[in-house]
Amino acid sequence: MPNLTTIAEWAKTEGISRQSAYDAVKRCDIPVTDGKVDPEYASHRYRSNTRQRANGNRPDLPAGAAQPAGAAGSGGAGGTEPPKSAKVPGYDSSRARREAAEAELAELKLAEQAGKFLLREDVDSCVFEVARSMRDGLMNCARRIAADVAPLTTAEECEDVIDREHRILLESLAHAFGEKLGVQLEELAQ
Repeated sequence: MPNLTTIAEWAKTEGISRQSAYDAVKRCDIPVTDGKVDPEYASHRYRSNTRQRANGNRPDLPAGAAQPAGAAGSGGAGGTEPPKSAKVPGYDSSRARREAAEAELAELKLAEQAGKFLLREDVDSCVFEVARSMRDGLMNCARRIAADVAPLTTAEECEDVIDREHRILLESLAHAFGEKLGVQLEELAQ
């Protein structure tokens, strides 16, 4: 015969109220014999059919003692306590950080709506196209200026022709950025 105990005594061992114990007997189908239950089987049925409370890990406090400060902010409900060396920010500092972040996002959104920002995809596409045309221009540069450089006799004359060709390529680069993105490189350089 199992060791039977009253429902009220079993409630004390579980740390629940007597009324909660009677409710658990009905809800968890705990068998009752002459108003008594098998405490081991009742505890097993109760734990397997009841979700643990979020504050179930907290140590018991003496009567009249206050809850420790910061319990809710130290990892959320049911969370583990941070190590003693970890500094958990207070509510006011966390709120200030959140407000500052929201203000920055609002400023960015306003600047985006005012047209001060460019879409990354557009810039990437434009840079790719301009860089490709620059590469093609440099690759063909030798063919274009070969006839101009061939009859020249001094290095300075050759340098002037090459310099002129490179300047034309760089100006076309600035012009392409201006057309595609609406950005004037000459204004930015000053």
